[in-house]
Amino acid sequence: MNLPDPINSLTFVLFTLIALESASAADGSQPRVNPFELPPGIYSQENAPQEQPQDLVLQAIFYIKGKHIVTISGQNFIKGDFAFGKRVTSISNNQVILDAGGKEEILILEKTRFKIRKHTKK
Repeated sequence: MNLPDPINSLTFVLFTLIALESASAADGSQPRVNPFELPPGIYSQENAPQEQPQDLVLQAIFYIKGKHIVTISGQNFIKGDFAFGKRVTSISNNQVILDAGGKEEILILEKTRFKIRKHTKK
């Protein structure tokens, strides 16, 4: 039976630990005491924090290069993205449908009037 040299094994473990410590120091996170604990901001499905109710506002719908892009409460999303914990399931010319765990929410684009000014060259 061919067993690895104990010094080589110990050296490998030592370098691996140093590399892991350097990687965690590089991203600014503190080492976890419990190795089975999830990093900060990551939750299991059972322990996910409750979404705070908020009024979502559909601000714009763009059609660029064959894709609809929507602006909801100041952030841009495409179909399939999660917007504030709700999946964007459908985008049309004036509305967006969000799915929040089987509950459908429809956001309608309010029509706003704005003036377009044309500058004439002199």
